[in-house]
Amino acid sequence: MQPAMDRIEPFDFAQDRPVLDSGAASNVGLGAQPILSEALDYIIPVEAAEGLAGDAVLAAADVALTGSPKVVQWEGFSEADARWEPLRADVGYSRLRTGLQLVDRRGAVSGEDLAAFGSGVQQVATALSARATIPDAGHALARATELDRFCSDVDIQIALNLVSTGAPFPGAKIRSLAEAGGLALESDGIFRRRDGSVRTLYELANFEPVAFEADAMKAPTARGLTVQLDVPRAPGGERTFRQFSEFAQQLARALGASIVDDNRRPVGTSAFDAIRSQLRDVHKSMQARGIEAGGGFALRLFS
Repeated sequence: MQPAMDRIEPFDFAQDRPVLDSGAASNVGLGAQPILSEALDYIIPVEAAEGLAGDAVLAAADVALTGSPKVVQWEGFSEADARWEPLRADVGYSRLRTGLQLVDRRGAVSGEDLAAFGSGVQQVATALSARATIPDAGHALARATELDRFCSDVDIQIALNLVSTGAPFPGAKIRSLAEAGGLALESDGIFRRRDGSVRTLYELANFEPVAFEADAMKAPTARGLTVQLDVPRAPGGERTFRQFSEFAQQLARALGASIVDDNRRPVGTSAFDAIRSQLRDVHKSMQARGIEAGGGFALRLFS
């Protein structure tokens, strides 16, 4: 288990909900539902005397905010529904807000990032004859630093390696066993098991840096396999870990393989029990802050 990324006061993550990322060309875009949160975003309100069309706002933002180091989202206040919503191209908004995500797996924003974001939003507001109210960036920077420390404590990925003691594993058998376990081979050459919401539970990959190809799996394919669980992004908590560990062990038995960690040390029953105990602590720590493994905030934070 390898922690990837400390703490002050817990934040309110009660609005946990899924997120749709912006387009590939830019971090600025339309989402599917409101996602901005004071706990995760540096939010700047924007007001206009007259309604601003969503597409005009996003066009101006694409010019001023392209190249932002973190995801940027925009929302407008729907007077009809009395709630914030992602900007709709053909709707006019007199009250808007935009947020820069404070933390992801690359780390926390810097003071320079926040200053540049504020300057960019000012440019957008000026271009649209609107007014942006830039909040104190110091508080946001402190939140980002603390949240990044917390994330480093729970950002764990478990990798179990199945190694052959003789001939390479038959490709057809790998595929058959994976599919029997509920995994499907995807376009990037990795088998994944997903839940009903299409979130990844765990995955199976070639131990070597070579992707699996459906047409090539009739021949002996691999001398090693890796079964991986991305703890903060996988929903289901201990239930998912149990399924993950049972699948790895069943696969090893069927292939006559040994299960080892990244240092080639054997992984046995006691190791699984120790991992399970540690994961309970990780999930409790996340839940104490209102972050559900595999939930919307977790998917944003650990992206």
